[in-house]
Order: sequence, then structure tokens, then C-alpha cells
Amino acid sequence: MAHREFIYIGKPLPKLDEKEHAAFFLNLQKGILLSLKQRNLLTPAQYQECLAELGKRESKNQIRNTIKQKHSL
Repeated sequence: MAHREFIYIGKPLPKLDEKEHAAFFLNLQKGILLSLKQRNLLTPAQYQECLAELGKRESKNQIRNTIKQKHSL
């Protein structure tokens, strides 16, 4: 993962809704896990287990959203 630096320019920041910005939050969580692994605060096995758990949550959220969309039609 490439290191990025962001500079705040004084404009109001948008509110990030977990449902609307799910991909952003998923990548943020993966980045945090990778950082912990690189600093040897997580073992490779712990890292893989956490990634698997994130994948399970993402699958559940996708299924839940699909069901909601079908019911709203």
C-alpha cells in the first residue's frame, strides 16, 4: 500500500455514512491491519484471520443490502 499524505485546506469535511462509504471504510480497516502487521503487532495468522472476518462482514452487508433493495421495489 502506497503512503499518501493529505493536506486539510479548510473546507468543511463531508460526513461519511458507513452504508454509503462502505468500500472506503473496508479499505481503511485493511490498511490499519496491514500497518499493524508491518509493525509486528499482528502475526501473519492474526492478520489473515482479521481479513477473513472483514470479508464475512462485507458479505453479510451485501446480502442485507440486496434484500432491502428487493423489498423496496
